[in-house]
Parts: sequence; structure tokens; C-alpha cells
Amino acid sequence: MNKQPQVTERTKAMLCKAFWSLYRIRPIEKITVREITEKAGYNRGTFYLYYRDVRDMFSQIEESLLNMIDDLVADMLVDDDRIDIESNMGVILKAAKSHYAYMSVLLGDRGDPTFVTRFKEIIWPLVDRYLGITKSPDMSDDERRLLKEFYLSGLVAAVTTWLSMSNRMPIDRFIAFIMSNVFVSLPRE
Repeated sequence: MNKQPQVTERTKAMLCKAFWSLYRIRPIEKITVREITEKAGYNRGTFYLYYRDVRDMFSQIEESLLNMIDDLVADMLVDDDRIDIESNMGVILKAAKSHYAYMSVLLGDRGDPTFVTRFKEIIWPLVDRYLGITKSPDMSDDERRLLKEFYLSGLVAAVTTWLSMSNRMPIDRFIAFIMSNVFVSLPRE
């Protein structure tokens, strides 16, 4: 008998919440299925209906977040060649803020480096469309790679720091600050 989708989603959400409360304070290798299920108020069998193991749960959480961000970026890139980086970054920041519990950890020191790398690759087309680094004829491939990493690492670090602030500035103010103080456009063709 299939459970109702709302019950399934609520159960998975409770298991994820329990996992995340543990992951925030210790490494994934030290977290057991038993701990997660006890904290969530379910039995181990319920856990195994949705996940193979703790790593699978973690992967599904990451994949879900990355797919959501990828969909947002894809929607923005479908528009014409012009890009409004401020509006687009606002959409990504709102998504990061609404999934704060996950994003602040995944992008931070305790996060998965693979997640950060994939996150950067997803947002790169937006940043590049604004900066035009890929199309710049004056740069070598190595110079493009360096500049790409510079901008992406800076953006990820700024977003991570912004998410960790107890008195977080509003999204529009954060974007205006980054745009006016850090995010300098390269000369375009």
C-alpha cells in the first residue's frame, strides 16, 4: 500500500532534519542510522524505505539543492543575451536563504567540497554572461581559469559569510554592496 505523498514528504523531512541536526555538530562518518531515526521518532525500517545509508541521505539532500539551483539558473539563461546580475543573484540568494540550514553548512568549512565545486559550476554561466570572461580575446585559457575561480570563490565566500551573519543584511542591500564594491565588470567587446 502506497502512503500519501504528504506523509512521505513529511517523514523524509523529519529524517533529514534529524540528520542535519547531527551533521551540524559532527562529521558524517560518526552519524548512524539509529541516531537519525531515534531523533526523528521513526524506526530504522522507515529510514531504509527512502535511503540506502547515511551517505545516500546526504547525497540526496545535496542533489536536491543543486537541482533546484540549476533549474533557477537555467530559467534565467533561457532569457535573451542580456543579463541582470542583480536580479539573478537575488533569486539565488533567496533560494540559499530559504534553505539556510543546509546551504550554510554545505558551503562552509564543514561542507562537502564537491558540493561547492558543483555549485560554482552551476552559477558560472550567469557570472560569465555578465563578465564576458569566456569571450575575452585578450586572455589565455589559464588567465580565464584564474579569473573564473577568483570570482566564483569570492562569491561563494561572500554568500557563505552572509548566511552565517546573525544580523544578516537584506538581500537587496547585500547585492548592492557586492556590486558597488567588489563585482567589477570586465571590458566587453
